[in-house]
Amino acid sequence: MKIESDVQNLNYCDFAKTILMLLVVLCHSAAFWGGDWFTACKPLQTDNALGLLSSWLGTFHVSSFTLISGYIYYFIRNERGKYNKFLDFVLNKAKRLLVPYIAVSILWVIPMSNIFYDFNFNDLFHKFILGEAPLQLWFLLMLFNVFIIAQLTFHRIKKLGFFVICTFAIGTLLLVIIPNVFQVFTSMQFLLFFFIGYLIRKKGMNLSSPKTLIYGSLLLLLNLFCFAMIEYYNFGDSIIVKMLHFIVDIISRISGAIMAFLLLSYMASKINQVNVVFDFISKLNFPIYLFHQQIIYILLWWCSFKVSPWLMTLTNLVCSLLFSCLIGYILTLNKYSKYIIGVK
Repeated sequence: MKIESDVQNLNYCDFAKTILMLLVVLCHSAAFWGGDWFTACKPLQTDNALGLLSSWLGTFHVSSFTLISGYIYYFIRNERGKYNKFLDFVLNKAKRLLVPYIAVSILWVIPMSNIFYDFNFNDLFHKFILGEAPLQLWFLLMLFNVFIIAQLTFHRIKKLGFFVICTFAIGTLLLVIIPNVFQVFTSMQFLLFFFIGYLIRKKGMNLSSPKTLIYGSLLLLLNLFCFAMIEYYNFGDSIIVKMLHFIVDIISRISGAIMAFLLLSYMASKINQVNVVFDFISKLNFPIYLFHQQIIYILLWWCSFKVSPWLMTLTNLVCSLLFSCLIGYILTLNKYSKYIIGVK
């Protein structure tokens, strides 16, 4: 029964990761209409509802995905006894994350984005070689760093919670004053979410329990309350008030990350019907992340002035999913090209 429960919980994680990936694409599909995304062109009109939707999704989609990685890491490392050899672990994560980072940067993100942004060598050097702002690929560098930090520290430090909080605080401070080379400081921040997932698995929480729904719903309310405060309350410019703004924002992101994981896991526990389309998307969720953003760029460049924001958002979502799935599927057909997207 324990093995069956473990398998079920991991299936819940797969479901949650797939939904979160779709929410990432939805977030990017709507972000343009908030007025601060894809700055190569300007929207002829803005839409507050779509801007708010994108901003709200941004409070939890990537952080919850990182949380799930911590949850799975605990299971594999502590319950299955794997990840014991550090060098093998690093090589495994490099193949899964760094190889796609390099390959997709060179073959897709840089050439496709350069159509609109006209990068010079200095831009390319800082954004992609140093990894300071490599568009959507920042997540790969961040997650690789988080895995390495966790592997080096989680089984050696007794006061792990204190260490994670200190790491978060130091990363937040350094992010303001030092260039974020290889996303190191962002990784120090996201280690917190990874650790939360690690703790949830360690505590053995039953993800199909009605309590999961209750906790998730309460955290949703907290997330929405904090998000509303950030959006509508004028915090002012004093240092104390800025600190309050930062604390409210962190509460929003922490509650949102846990909320999404709990609610999606509970939802997964209640869905028994196999869906071929969903399974197909689930297998290609990583390629979706790698390729979707530049497809949205193209759509916005050519079509955003012709249709309404809501119709354009739907077009972005559907077309970027279809084309990124197609690219990912084609790459999986060849034993060499599949390494571009981190597939074994």
